[in-house]
This record gives sequence, structure tokens and C-alpha cells, in this order.
Amino acid sequence: MKVDEWLDFFRQYKEKKLFSLSDFIQLTGENKSSISVQLTRLVKSGVVCRAAQVWYENPFASPTPEEVAMVVRPPAYLSMEYALSKQGILSQVVYTITLITTKLPYTYNRNQTIYEYHQVRKRLFWGYKREGTVLTAEPEKALLDLIYIRYVSTRGISVDELASLVNDMYIDGLNKETLHSYAERFNPVTRKVLNQLKI
Repeated sequence: MKVDEWLDFFRQYKEKKLFSLSDFIQLTGENKSSISVQLTRLVKSGVVCRAAQVWYENPFASPTPEEVAMVVRPPAYLSMEYALSKQGILSQVVYTITLITTKLPYTYNRNQTIYEYHQVRKRLFWGYKREGTVLTAEPEKALLDLIYIRYVSTRGISVDELASLVNDMYIDGLNKETLHSYAERFNPVTRKVLNQLKI
């Protein structure tokens, strides 16, 4: 297809913000090789932006960074510091988009935005809600993910640093019953740290 035809194509699907390579193949009826060549040319000429490896933005309906985060390393949901800040629990402004995935850990940089993916086993991949295409951890699950990832799994921060972070949180915004119920599904060390933090 020519550039004008591609622009007409994107206008036709302006409610769709992100297209995968397979979307293009299905919607245009063209083969993978032809589509790949055309997309490479469209990206080089600045007509289309690549959001991730096989994902492309609709030039007439740009996705938000959170929408892009969902396709970079699926399955994934927003969690930890980013989700807590987004939901008004953490008072700090968080610029790195922190996510939980069942895939290997991964960091993706795009348009001055850092996407940080942290791995958990499938048994801990729950406790999120959906808004459109974006999955966000409930605040109680986001806090438990933070404790588990930052301290229990990686020892990336100390208990004192964790406590300092919790001091910047609006703890009354959490449902304590839900928090401790969810904690039962984590390992004993996570529950112990939660009790040490006196939440």
C-alpha cells in the first residue's frame, strides 16, 4: 500500500491505538514479508512510530505510556511504586513505570520513559483490575508486590529503606483486612516484613 492508503487504513481503525504485526496481516490480507517491509519504510519516514518490537502506534490515536506497557512484555500489570503513586497511596512522584510479569525481568526505555518489569511466579500473578486495556494492581497487592520484589526476592533495599518508603504512604487508604488476607498468599518472609512495618 502507498502512504496515503496506509493513512486511510489508520483512520479507518482510529479507535485502535496499537497494532501488532499479526493485526496488520489479518486486517490487510497481505503477507508477513510485505507488511514488514512496508512498516519499516513507514517508521523510517516518520509516518508511524514503533511502540515495541512488533507493535506500532496509530498516528491518529497515540497510546498512553501505560497502554504501551501492556504490550511490551505481556502478561503484565502496573504495580509497586508506580501503581501506589497512581492511586494516591505513595506521595512521591514516580517516573519509572513498574510492572509485574510472569516473564523474565526486563527494562525497556522509550521516549524518555523507563518500563521496569519484575518477574513473579504464576501463583502471585493476581490482584489487579482492568481499565480499558490497562491492568493495575489493587493498592494492597501493589504494596505486597513491592515488599516481595524490592526486599524478599532481591534484597535491593533494606527493611529501613522499605520503612522509609512506607512512611511516605497514605496507609489509611489501604484496606487492612484485604492487605493481610492477600499477604497469606505470599511466603512467610513477606508476611514477617509486613508485620515489622506495622501496617
